[in-house]
Amino acid sequence: MNAPMQTPLKALKALSALVLFVVGFAVVAPAAAQNATGRKTTLANVAPAYSDLASFYASLPVVEPRAFDLTTAMLLSAMPLACMDHPQPRPNAAPYLWQAAYTPAADYETTRAFYGCYDWHSAVNSAWTLVRILKMFPDLPSAPAIRQKLNDHLGATNIAGDLEFMRGAGTFELPYGYAWLLRLQFELRTSNDADSKRWAANIQPMATYMSERLTSYLKALAQPVRAGNHPNTAMAMDNALGYARAFDPALEAAIRETAHRLFERDIRCRTAAEPGPSDFASPCLMEASIMGQLLDRDVFVPWLDAFLPPLYSADFHPLTQGLGPEFVKNPTAIASKSHIVGLAFVRAMSMSEIANALPLNDARVPVLRRLAAMQAATGFPLMGAVGYDGSHYYATWATTYLIAHGAQP
Repeated sequence: MNAPMQTPLKALKALSALVLFVVGFAVVAPAAAQNATGRKTTLANVAPAYSDLASFYASLPVVEPRAFDLTTAMLLSAMPLACMDHPQPRPNAAPYLWQAAYTPAADYETTRAFYGCYDWHSAVNSAWTLVRILKMFPDLPSAPAIRQKLNDHLGATNIAGDLEFMRGAGTFELPYGYAWLLRLQFELRTSNDADSKRWAANIQPMATYMSERLTSYLKALAQPVRAGNHPNTAMAMDNALGYARAFDPALEAAIRETAHRLFERDIRCRTAAEPGPSDFASPCLMEASIMGQLLDRDVFVPWLDAFLPPLYSADFHPLTQGLGPEFVKNPTAIASKSHIVGLAFVRAMSMSEIANALPLNDARVPVLRRLAAMQAATGFPLMGAVGYDGSHYYATWATTYLIAHGAQP
């Protein structure tokens, strides 16, 4: 049974409605960042020629990163609040021989934890978003609603039901969802909040199970997955690293060993191949980001020199373009359209993490931070562009960018 909460449900519903009004206004407001001349932050499709980093940086519009303040926290918390109780859709694969008869799991509201927000991993990272925002803004007006929602989903019976399912689910959500569960648990276990401590105790058996399986998965990996979406190896490492460093030396060792084994000899990443038609992450930037967190700085700098092309070059240009749903030509490919919008936030996060890993006097640092701000400025006005297919997860990656930006030395 979940511990009772004191806030009346009627008041919570009213507060949630108010939050959703705020997010709706913020999303449709004309938030696209522009410089003093009115130029939008997206760069031309054809790469202009620059001879050096200084001239490239001078050409970029000045974009102030969005502040992670109370208003932004309200905006970003409203999205997961709105989707955590929204049951995931019925499977739509057409069976060949067997006729599927789908019904929700019995008592799923008390025997499942992550049943909303479109899919399991998005429900997990939505919970992470709420926990992180609650940690940063404990007096947020929507904090009672956040606590109620997390209490409903992270109860002991909910988590036990999820763990029982996962034990028999094969490779379902491995590695992406597993890594997000560990990131959520890291956030809970590093909090002094009494509710967070209780939720962490509930989740720990599942975190232990997933950490052990992720360790085995990484050790057995013969080659990295370099896709720009969920199976990406570097992205799983990035999400799991905090938990591994703090609570699981075996997983940390597996991440380090696997990254060195699979990535350390990489050179000349194929930036020209990005983005793929349904990418929400940059494989090149994601790999550079995790290596920046694992390598000593004096080793990382020459590794990065060999791995990424110069930021001002035509080869790097594809990673600087701000893209919207129109990049996907198929009008029925809604998931791909949502991924392209999400790509802005994930690129922004990766660029910020790379900048944080470089020496402060490295000339690439201000350029990467400017490009990150430009990417995020492309994403924020598009958070409602593809409806629920995107809004169920955009807040998570926007939050990761704002955290990475705020963590700069």
